[in-house]
Amino acid sequence: MDDFYVSPEYRGKGVGSRLMGSVCKELAVYEKMEDQVKMKIETLQEDGFGNEKYFKCFVAERQENGASKLIGYALYYYIYSTWEGKCIYMEDFYVSPEYRGKGVGSRLMGSVCKIAVEKKCARVHFAVLGWNKSSIDYYKRQGAIDLTEVEDWHLFRLTGSALEKMAAKSDTV
Repeated sequence: MDDFYVSPEYRGKGVGSRLMGSVCKELAVYEKMEDQVKMKIETLQEDGFGNEKYFKCFVAERQENGASKLIGYALYYYIYSTWEGKCIYMEDFYVSPEYRGKGVGSRLMGSVCKIAVEKKCARVHFAVLGWNKSSIDYYKRQGAIDLTEVEDWHLFRLTGSALEKMAAKSDTV
């Protein structure tokens, strides 16, 4: 399928509303977590495309009826490993169902990996839900290592009152 293109370092007025209104929402529904989306479009716009950028994004677009339609995206940011140095964390990676198996995902993920290679990053990290066998199989076919299987890593998160309680233990100024 060559009638789509991947936009590098996607920027533009209103991109937050385009992402949230289409493929970000689709991802939440696909992951059965639409009730967990609390992000406001304005916040996404500011965080990714304002003065201080917290993430970068590639999008796959297709022209339909004279308009650009978002059909997938890969959202990523830099992290750091004290063992290996610079790394990338791919927070979101999604392709609309009707465009899967057509090379869209490979080009999106390839774009993130190309940045990692160019910036001399040691690795690209990402998480996938345990029930999502088709994605797990896809990542393994690409050479990705399942850290839960191989190294027994578990992913944790602090939010809300637990986050605030832990922050209160800090004595930094």
